[in-house]
Amino acid sequence: MKFTPRLRQVAVLAAGAILSLGAFASPAHATEDGPCVPGANAKFEHSFNGPAGTASIKLLNGPLCENQQVPLTLVSYTAPSATFSLPQYVLDSDTQYFTDKTPKNDKGERRLDFKVEVPTCFTQVDFVFGDQVINPLTDKSDRYNNDKVGSPANPGAQSKPAAGQPQNAWWNGNNGNYENGACEAEPAVEAISDCAGNVKLSLINRDTSVTSVRFDITATGDFKQSLVVKKNTKDDVTIPAANAKDIKVTAGGEVLWSGSWTKPEGCDQPEVGKPVTKIDTTCDSLTFTLTNPENGAESLSGTFTPNKGDAQTATVKAGETKTVTFPGSEGLTVAVTGDFLGLNGDVKWAKPESCTETPTPGTTTSSSASPSPTASASETPATATPSASSTDGGALALTGSNSSTIAGGAVLLVLVGAGLFFMARRRKLNFKA
Repeated sequence: MKFTPRLRQVAVLAAGAILSLGAFASPAHATEDGPCVPGANAKFEHSFNGPAGTASIKLLNGPLCENQQVPLTLVSYTAPSATFSLPQYVLDSDTQYFTDKTPKNDKGERRLDFKVEVPTCFTQVDFVFGDQVINPLTDKSDRYNNDKVGSPANPGAQSKPAAGQPQNAWWNGNNGNYENGACEAEPAVEAISDCAGNVKLSLINRDTSVTSVRFDITATGDFKQSLVVKKNTKDDVTIPAANAKDIKVTAGGEVLWSGSWTKPEGCDQPEVGKPVTKIDTTCDSLTFTLTNPENGAESLSGTFTPNKGDAQTATVKAGETKTVTFPGSEGLTVAVTGDFLGLNGDVKWAKPESCTETPTPGTTTSSSASPSPTASASETPATATPSASSTDGGALALTGSNSSTIAGGAVLLVLVGAGLFFMARRRKLNFKA
């Protein structure tokens, strides 16, 4: 059968439709910033300052693909000397992750910044790929090896230094925080305050001339504790917030460290949630609902004193909801005092107008029961609970590659049908000839 110009046009259109259909069915995996990369192919640029305990790293060819992550850790160790030596014990660490959801900063960079406390004497600081911190570092323990950022092989080789920054993101030496710029291999104390008000004391025995050293600790509130630390080892003691003032650490009669809790950088005062209260008046009861949110005060108390009957006291811990109920009766007034400030004062029970029956004394209604259609309710200002919403007119129309595929398929079927129609017509004409 010969192809007529009309059939050639039909064939070309059909081929174009098939190619378009394939394009719709298999879109390229990309993001708004371009193609994504798996973690193993990510490229980075780092900065590092060991003595300051800081590091930063930015992703150069991201973003990462979905469900991919690259963990990094900055860790500081106490060490026996200024040159590499073992054993070493972790003083502080900071672990963060690059993921497919890591946002850009105001400079358009996907960047992570790290900060750790660094010992005031002999130390080692490592910036590594991974989230596994080795503690302690000994001659028999694992090593970070090429996990160190800037190493000659992957994963460390995935990062290159920024201009003017060291290739190797690790450092050991003397932090030199002494008047003479040097320190000696003797017992020492490192103190780290946290945002909760606690102080962690790291008791370090670098004195190899003795088998062990006894550290004595005192603080406010009659806090006392003693700890024996073997040579070339470290032990930690946490002073709770209630005692974290006037701390003193001595060894062999010498004061090694003294001080109090200090607020670390970056500690934000957590917002304390406000309590939510509600008053429900039904035909036979007066109910107070008290809610202390998860981020509320540790506990809140309120006292409810009726002019008829016994007083009730409710203590509500953070994250709890409690109710206080009184039987409704003519002239009932409840005096409220305590931490639920929105309720404080006199609250009177008034029978709703639509109630037709006289309430029976002694009857109470659970606050979880469905509200009576005749009940009236009042409440103190409370946080609104958002409800699920939908756009007017029902569900949204289906969009994206599925609808495109269906449309392309329809076009293809129409074109193929047209081609078959013309072919059949031509064959029919040829039979007549």
